[in-house]
Amino acid sequence: MSTTSRRSESEAHLALKRVALKWAQENGFTIAATEVTLPNRGVRMDVAAYRPQRMKKQKGTRMISCAAVGVTAVFECKVSTPDFRRDARSIAATTERLQILHAKKLKLEDELMIHFPSIRNGDSLFQEFETLNFERPGYERYEKVVCEIRQLSSHLHENTKFEKLTKYGSANLFYLVADADVLAPHEMPAGWGWLCPVGDSLELVTKPIWHDVDEDQRLEFLHRIAMKATRPAWAPKVLCGLLGKDVQNGRCQ
Repeated sequence: MSTTSRRSESEAHLALKRVALKWAQENGFTIAATEVTLPNRGVRMDVAAYRPQRMKKQKGTRMISCAAVGVTAVFECKVSTPDFRRDARSIAATTERLQILHAKKLKLEDELMIHFPSIRNGDSLFQEFETLNFERPGYERYEKVVCEIRQLSSHLHENTKFEKLTKYGSANLFYLVADADVLAPHEMPAGWGWLCPVGDSLELVTKPIWHDVDEDQRLEFLHRIAMKATRPAWAPKVLCGLLGKDVQNGRCQ
């Protein structure tokens, strides 16, 4: 199990990741790491965890136990309502709203070209090649529309994290780690489980829905965790310090 932190990360968010790692370990997800990136997806998970499992296999006249591809889980930690809603925004709803705003933007541009000739930059002898400045101060309605388009475009391409994780079939189980005052139950991402902090542990408020994932994807998931969890000799000391434990023989005790 491994954890790292970004310099800009808040102490509250780091604490949630720490307690998520602890809960994962206590529930059989013994292989875990923080800030794991999915290959070719551009999505970074707060905590990614893997629970090894074994299966029974017949050998001759007897059944033997052998290793099987385990269960994968994602934990996303949210410390505030804006933080949660930024990543919970629906791709479909955002796209629909952007379509409406772009149509409104084009209509406003047509009106501005008629009523405000000063928007022309005068940088070409030919009108069809002349550039236009629709964002000059004073065009409040237009500025408001453009501002919202920029914000939604950012959400669409960078911050629709919950929907991307489930859409890509990233793991078998998905958990949101957040206090009760961060969101209402009806705002939970579809199919996600909800883990609520209670003291220094987590309480399962909503069970997650199982997602079928190919064995190859689960093995790739395990590979990504292993890559992230591989650390130099000083890593156990940092990890154990976060968990409030002592280091003995390279392990947390």
